Amino acid sequence: MATFQDVQAAVHDIAARLNVTPELARAALLNPLLALEELGFDLDLSGRLELEDRARFSKKQIVERKSLRKKIFVAAGHEFDPGQEHDLAAVLFDELKLGEENSKRPDLSPLSMPKRRVRSSTSKVKIARVKASEIARQFSVKAKGNSVAGLDPSLIGAAKIPDPLESLNKAHKIISPLLAYRQLDATVPRFAPASLYHAVRSGKRRLVNITPRAVVTGTA
Repeated sequence: MATFQDVQAAVHDIAARLNVTPELARAALLNPLLALEELGFDLDLSGRLELEDRARFSKKQIVERKSLRKKIFVAAGHEFDPGQEHDLAAVLFDELKLGEENSKRPDLSPLSMPKRRVRSSTSKVKIARVKASEIARQFSVKAKGNSVAGLDPSLIGAAKIPDPLESLNKAHKIISPLLAYRQLDATVPRFAPASLYHAVRSGKRRLVNITPRAVVTGTA
């Protein structure tokens, strides 16, 4: 198992390997975790969480996210990935025995991200766009290229998203920070699923007009 520090130490090699394999570089923009696995890095839990924090969230959101995770871990008695449905189910239902009185357990899938549209002067409606340098930015690398279509986190409102976990709100102290954690997670685009990553990696799906190039600029 590799740590996030192992990845940082190998940043020059990662950048070089991305640059010689355009298909991998494009796929890495969609899911840097899967790209790292392909490059031979099997990140431990803390490394995966650290990478996801840096890849998806602002500095302020990272502080909040880590604070909520700390409360979740204390309540659970150990560390786990709150964003993984299987891991969360094991903690809530198998370890803490929550929801046993209910015939149906609440859905633990990540909350759906709100869909927003923005007006454009050149077209009636278009999807907002975000910078396409996610994996490079996390390893102190700057990527040159166009943007990847996606939802700009700044366009997402603060409206609360309905969460099936609300039904367990009074059942255990772990639920309150979990609810906040899941709300925060839903405000930012997630990594692409493995199916889309592999489709782009194999060339079956293409990211139009995107030619990323990783350039090492310093240390994180």
